[in-house]
Amino acid sequence: MELTETQRELLIGSLLGDGHLRKQGNKVVFEFSQSSRRAFYVEWKRRMLGDLARPGSYHRNGKECCELVTRTHPELDRLYLEFYRGGRKTVPEGIGKMLTPFALAVWFMDRGSLSRNAVYFNTQAFGVEEQFRLIRALRRFYLIANLNRDGECHRLRLLKRCNGRFLELVRPHVLPEFSYKLPTP
Repeated sequence: MELTETQRELLIGSLLGDGHLRKQGNKVVFEFSQSSRRAFYVEWKRRMLGDLARPGSYHRNGKECCELVTRTHPELDRLYLEFYRGGRKTVPEGIGKMLTPFALAVWFMDRGSLSRNAVYFNTQAFGVEEQFRLIRALRRFYLIANLNRDGECHRLRLLKRCNGRFLELVRPHVLPEFSYKLPTP
């Protein structure tokens, strides 16, 4: 069974955010977990992935978490080769061609935030060069971002003058529960 374009975009946005690929033998599975407060979001991703995903839950530090884990799929193997180097998640060279408005919205719901009406992507887990790849990829959508210092790390911040364009791209895809993260134009 082939993945749909929407499923592929969901995985790409998730891999830039809170999703992970994990080797299971010589195959790969996708994992995504959130606190029980965000069970709705895990369920939404599970529905989007259809028969590929199965739900679950576990406890971490005494708190319930919700998760989904997929079955193995050849496309997950390919994504692993693009998004992982030495077992570490990275931003692939070709991210500019992979990013779509839907993938951008998923990434934003996973790792986006709003401060003083500025959109941030919490990309601290990626190196500076990887973040510059993301900055270049965003230009494809006429979004201008720069690196913003966050303690010892950096994260991406969109210029406020791009808020209208950003909303135009992601608002149709952002779940109502995440609308509080959206900037004003």
